Amino acid sequence: MKYKSLELDKPLTYELEGLEVGVTSNCNFRCDYCCAYNRNDGQSIDGKEVIRILEELPGLKRVRLSGGEVTLKYQDCVEIVAYCASRGIQTQLNSNGSLLSAERIDKLVEAGLTTIHISFNFTTAEAFSKYYNIHPSIYKKIRENISLFAATPVDTVLETLLFSETQDNMKEISDHVYDMGVRTHEIQNSIIMGHTGWKAIAAREQLKQAVNDLISRKKDDTTLYFTCMDRFMEEMGFQEQPGVYFPHCIEGKKQLHLHGNGDILISELCHPVIIGNIYNGTSLKNLYSSMPGPLAQFLDKQPCPARDALFPQKV
Repeated sequence: MKYKSLELDKPLTYELEGLEVGVTSNCNFRCDYCCAYNRNDGQSIDGKEVIRILEELPGLKRVRLSGGEVTLKYQDCVEIVAYCASRGIQTQLNSNGSLLSAERIDKLVEAGLTTIHISFNFTTAEAFSKYYNIHPSIYKKIRENISLFAATPVDTVLETLLFSETQDNMKEISDHVYDMGVRTHEIQNSIIMGHTGWKAIAAREQLKQAVNDLISRKKDDTTLYFTCMDRFMEEMGFQEQPGVYFPHCIEGKKQLHLHGNGDILISELCHPVIIGNIYNGTSLKNLYSSMPGPLAQFLDKQPCPARDALFPQKV
């Protein structure tokens, strides 16, 4: 099992094992959710520079390449993936899937890509187009690319955001995921992001119903990952079982985000606190032995926006 391997064990020690690299902040989509937190500032980092940074990190186990839309810098991605494969480092590409093709997919497979991670939230081109503000014809192209990837040795993961627009449609989404040949489905609990104004989270009972429905109808050859739910799974009555996992959060504990301008963040999504910059003297290699104040504070408090949104703390 490769996908989420870092998250399946609860972090007991803090060390950098996973690095997410924002190779570009540009994107060809304009969805409310991503644009709410994505800097979209034109910053990017080329493949050779990423490889130089990775060479200084002998303990890395996984590199995730993200954006923006990561395949806007496709050739850089191929170079980074090939380098990581030569070192035995797992690689994951977080993409919207719109700029892929059979030829591009083959090159990523040949380079040694471990995981392709694509969002899949809508089952019609019309709903897709309305949410992402892009032409509905792109929806068919994405589905074709998903099916092409699913036929390769690369672990193909579709992620569905469980929020107000999908909470009542999860069964149909799950069926579409399976019909495209994908056997790994990640359900990401939406969270309130105070720095963006994002509020469209799933209500507690709808979330509980959706998760239980997906577990009860899971096929034997499918694996489900329910992300950002581990801190409240007991309150909801959720239980892991074969093929059903509630991964632990490793943001700030074993994984950090590197932005194109050199900023190091605890997590770009739910805790976008800048803890240093690699071009201003911060060493990724020594980050946990010489810990910056914001990182130490985060690890001391270990805030959980997902849990706080569903189970507000009493004052």
